[in-house]
Amino acid sequence: MSSSIRTCIRQFSKTASLGARAKPLSFKNLKEIKLREPIVPTHKNFEVSPDHPLWQFFPQGNQTTSSLRESEELDLDSRSWAMSELRRKSFEDLHTLWYLCLKERNIIAREVRLSEALENEDARQFINLDKKFHLTMKRIKQVLLERQVAYERVQTLDQQQQEYLQEFKSRFVKCNEDEIDEYHEKLIRLQYAFYGIQPDLQDYDLEKDIDIKFIKGLEYIAELKLARFLHLHPDYKFELPLIGPVEQLPFFLKDTEEAIEEVLELRKSGNSKKLDNIQVIPFLKKALANVIEEANVEQSEQ
Repeated sequence: MSSSIRTCIRQFSKTASLGARAKPLSFKNLKEIKLREPIVPTHKNFEVSPDHPLWQFFPQGNQTTSSLRESEELDLDSRSWAMSELRRKSFEDLHTLWYLCLKERNIIAREVRLSEALENEDARQFINLDKKFHLTMKRIKQVLLERQVAYERVQTLDQQQQEYLQEFKSRFVKCNEDEIDEYHEKLIRLQYAFYGIQPDLQDYDLEKDIDIKFIKGLEYIAELKLARFLHLHPDYKFELPLIGPVEQLPFFLKDTEEAIEEVLELRKSGNSKKLDNIQVIPFLKKALANVIEEANVEQSEQ
């Protein structure tokens, strides 16, 4: 493009701009222009969802009619939860109570801030109420900490107990023949200390004493005695493991050899079976009751 053409274009643009500026603004009849009335700022101009999360900062939710509660609406005579009361609550109850306290503290915090902004002397009553909720939350944390510490101690104790039981089993199985009576005495003390198993059946309260601990103790005793027998008789053919309490109970009530014979007879007759968990305790109660009754009959006949 030649320089003369570019010069003409620039001159034309400049002239057009000057003409536009020089053109005066013109309006129609101003009386005919209709203006809307000004909108006065008010909360009524806004639509708020009744499910809006911020309603959680108000005591009655979306039904709240006042930004601040009066003294009569506050539960000023209440107290914080005591530690003894919280210790009786479940984890679910403590979890629920924690978040209820947190919600109330959020509501109170909003009211405190608003009272301070309005220089309202009633803010102190909200602060005092907040302290009660805060104390409850601190105590909930303390109760949960106590439970956590107790759980960790039980875990440590259970591990130590299992290690001791395993060590005792090893020594019991491998002890010499002249030591076995001493180890039987130790076993009686051990089964009572760890599982609450009484040495004499006559001392049992079958409704209270036959529980999960007893079942675990029965399993340990049966496996212990059978392990020693198989250690002393390596060529003896016996199919392991024992099938639950039905085969474990004879080792608790009789000598090892008699118990093995009874288990073999149960298997041969088809009466050895694995019980459902719900059947175990009723079976043990009935079996032990029969043994105690037979012992009482024999004693009365002598």
